[in-house]
Amino acid sequence: MVRNTDIERAVGGIERDGFTLLEEVIPAAEIGSIRNDVVAAQARHHEESEALKNAIRKAGHRVGVEGVASMRGVINKTQSFAPYLVDERVIGVARHFFGEHIRISCTDCVVNLPDCGRGYWHADWPYNQTNASRIPTPYPQAVLHLSSIWMISDFNTDNGGTLLVPGSHRVLQNPSSAELPDVDRDAPYPTEVHATGWAGSVLMYDSRLWHAVPSNNSDEARVALIIRFAPWWLSLEPTRPNSPEHTAMVVEAGGKDYASPLLKAEVFTALPEAVKPLYRHWVEEGAPSGS
Repeated sequence: MVRNTDIERAVGGIERDGFTLLEEVIPAAEIGSIRNDVVAAQARHHEESEALKNAIRKAGHRVGVEGVASMRGVINKTQSFAPYLVDERVIGVARHFFGEHIRISCTDCVVNLPDCGRGYWHADWPYNQTNASRIPTPYPQAVLHLSSIWMISDFNTDNGGTLLVPGSHRVLQNPSSAELPDVDRDAPYPTEVHATGWAGSVLMYDSRLWHAVPSNNSDEARVALIIRFAPWWLSLEPTRPNSPEHTAMVVEAGGKDYASPLLKAEVFTALPEAVKPLYRHWVEEGAPSGS
């Protein structure tokens, strides 16, 4: 049973440091099969992903890190992790900041392969200033979006636990823009720390927090899910493919895309009932949104 103090402690960590770690969200007995599902789904997606990255490079935009494989909308390929999305602590933290009506804004996966490169300091959408759709700086002093990294592998300093800058969520800009000339977004930061934890843990953080992909110096891939939460009042339309906002802000502007695939109707229908409210705003035509 989750105690209110567990949620209060997690909320305090996000407010103070910008992040918190929730342990054993996915049981140890299930994490191996979920990891296999996620890795298999990403492998099937690899060729399409590389083609998309090449197209983005040709447009002159910075893309991800060499040696890091990613997949947007992984829930369309595997739903084995879906029951844990409504973990009482995860949902409790999101509801503390956003109230009862919360939504998942993306469900992606990343696989950091051995010897992958280091990424640049940034904050997540809607704060990443390299994206065409973004909140302009200076940022409002409020939590508008929560990100989470689900550790499908152990995270440690050897295999590249995500790099964080504690307290950076209170800065009104982030290094993805050119507004912090004294910060080299590609270099180590004096107060950076690694996010570490056992497989099955979840790192929740204010999406304003500066973070970066670290190098994986181990012999095994590091696997994670990237799941983000939004309040009902934050417009996600700029991330909806073919929406008027996405067309105006990204396509017509020729800017760097940030978009989340819609859930397939049959995937949404098969989700656990408790999970459906988190996704019913983001479903392809063909599935009743209230089912």
